[in-house]
Amino acid sequence: MRVVPYQEILEEKFIRQKELLALGAKRHANGHCFHTGDISFGCRACYTGEQAIHLFHGTQCMCKCPYCYYNPSREEQLLTEQQQQKELEFHLYKLKEFDKYRPAILSMCSSGETLLYIDVFEKYAAQIYPLIYRKNIHPYTYLYTNGILADEPMLRRVQAMGVNELRFHWSASNFSDQVYEHMKLAKEMGFIVTVEEPAYPPNKEAIIEHLPMLEAVGICHLDMIELHLTAHNWDALERLFPGDSARVYKDYFYHLYDEGMTYEIMEHCLREGYHFSVLDCNSGVERCRNHQDQEICFSWESVEGMCRPWDSGNGFHARMRNGCSYRDEV
Repeated sequence: MRVVPYQEILEEKFIRQKELLALGAKRHANGHCFHTGDISFGCRACYTGEQAIHLFHGTQCMCKCPYCYYNPSREEQLLTEQQQQKELEFHLYKLKEFDKYRPAILSMCSSGETLLYIDVFEKYAAQIYPLIYRKNIHPYTYLYTNGILADEPMLRRVQAMGVNELRFHWSASNFSDQVYEHMKLAKEMGFIVTVEEPAYPPNKEAIIEHLPMLEAVGICHLDMIELHLTAHNWDALERLFPGDSARVYKDYFYHLYDEGMTYEIMEHCLREGYHFSVLDCNSGVERCRNHQDQEICFSWESVEGMCRPWDSGNGFHARMRNGCSYRDEV
């Protein structure tokens, strides 16, 4: 891999974006959100910094993706049970004590496979949801999974927890037929189905080949995530991309440039008229999500029309139109 100036990569991206805008792509959040179609409501908090709850538990996974940026030793607990309990209690405390704490978005994820820890997430949900509902909020909830365990009994449990959207990492199972059937089942059961994939160049042709199958299932969103480089995957990727065979650049984090893969997929979807959105979740999104001054948020006008509609009941739109902040202090 070769580290290059980030201006070199961004210049290439901006040229390509202009071409895609002419085909119907869209820009929101002052240009940081580049996409086709209406993206997931759950993605909004990455750009707005609004109140959201992210439940995180577990490290184990049955898949061995070569680009995984988590610790390969897979220690069973990334956080101790005591630390996890403190984080949960902090959310519960804010929900009970502060009227202005009104999260409309909730996510469930793991550094491994989330559904291996379904018992834990059911316990979290049983404590958190009643407090959110008490505020007349209907939280938009999404859960990440590789899809291997997402059979009907499991999906019934997930549905009972209040999850609205499932984000499938299909390539983790090498695009298995089993996971495809689970995506179909999830769609039939009323879930919003998303496929979320790393923009990993060796997978480009496989993803393009499977796009008609995603259209046939009726997925709502395809999220292409620019590959984040960490101490845990850098050496592995250097072996996969020796010498100058790949370019790396640093924006907020180090990222492996996809060499135009995401925009090629976008163009293909636009020309074929596919009905699902495609999101370029790139290094700029990392800056939006992780910036320490995120309370200085984008204007409402910059994100209006960006996402698939969802009525959370928390009065968010009215507050924004009255000039209030996305993130009320508690």
